[in-house]
Amino acid sequence: MNKKSLLEKSQLVAMIKAALLGRMAEADASIVSAKEARDGDTKSSAGDKYETGREMMQMEMDKAAMQLQSAQKLLPELEKIDLTKSGSDITSGSLVTTSKEIFFVAIGFGKILFEGNEVFVISPASPLGSNLLHKQAGSSFSFQGIDRKILTVL
Repeated sequence: MNKKSLLEKSQLVAMIKAALLGRMAEADASIVSAKEARDGDTKSSAGDKYETGREMMQMEMDKAAMQLQSAQKLLPELEKIDLTKSGSDITSGSLVTTSKEIFFVAIGFGKILFEGNEVFVISPASPLGSNLLHKQAGSSFSFQGIDRKILTVL
């Protein structure tokens, strides 16, 4: 693997890590905000309204806690990826350019803008990720009725 592609992948991983940390901070802030709203709500003569408001804040806290937990699980998975692995086969850590999109096979993160390009960060265990594994540049494949050709594997 050349130094340029290793640097690119390292920069991409750093950007994904920063986005994950941002998601974690947002989830933390949502939990704190919902907790303050729930705890600050005072019991009124409209008891049902009070209970409904508290329950809604609790649901918001639970949702944010799940988002936080998900991001916390992804971070160590991202850090375990060996970016120095080289080879022609697509494996975890491969940056794959197809005729339609760019994929980084790593974790189930979603889309990120990197150097002016949309990069889809996908898990090797996802349906698309498992379809890509062990294919090589020049191979073609179809996913969800869309034909793609693999142009490069870094």
